[in-house]
Amino acid sequence: MNQRYFICGDKLLALNAKVGTSSFARAIIKKYYPDIEKMITEAAYPEGKNADNQQFQMFIPYRTNPDRPVICMLRDPVERFRSAMAQVRLTDVDATIQELINETGDYGRRGRNKLVENVHFVPQSRVTGDPISYYRFPEDIDLVAEILGLDLPLPIINEATAAKPTLTTEQEHQVKDFYAKDLILWNSLQEI
Repeated sequence: MNQRYFICGDKLLALNAKVGTSSFARAIIKKYYPDIEKMITEAAYPEGKNADNQQFQMFIPYRTNPDRPVICMLRDPVERFRSAMAQVRLTDVDATIQELINETGDYGRRGRNKLVENVHFVPQSRVTGDPISYYRFPEDIDLVAEILGLDLPLPIINEATAAKPTLTTEQEHQVKDFYAKDLILWNSLQEI
């Protein structure tokens, strides 16, 4: 899976699932892509759905090799893991951790990619760029929107509805070990 970077004028926003990406995607389309905005606002949606509560990441022009400054929202690795489990509707924490560590199995047993390749679980530290600026989710979401020239408030899209699992101390340590590089990045932002 190639890392994607949404094109936002003279900057790129790294696609890093579970950090408000759906909300950013909608705002990016409104700001930078009027043809796409027109298409999605005129589309027919199922009952209860509309242009402001759908996911549109797949429509945003992107790069796989950064060619301008990169903005990356980071989330506490343990909280991102919990949110990812809820998003993918996994409930067995131990099995999920073992699938990630061992790079085995397919998430949800639906014959898809390995869980470790799922966009919700891939390490946040995979994002590259020169220069790259990291910001905290959710604390810095409005700041990042302003940096990207987006209108506030951002729409709330894809808000978690499933329950997030509670982790034991041992499970939390395993998640932190698995996402050790992410944890270093996250902790470096806490000192700011």
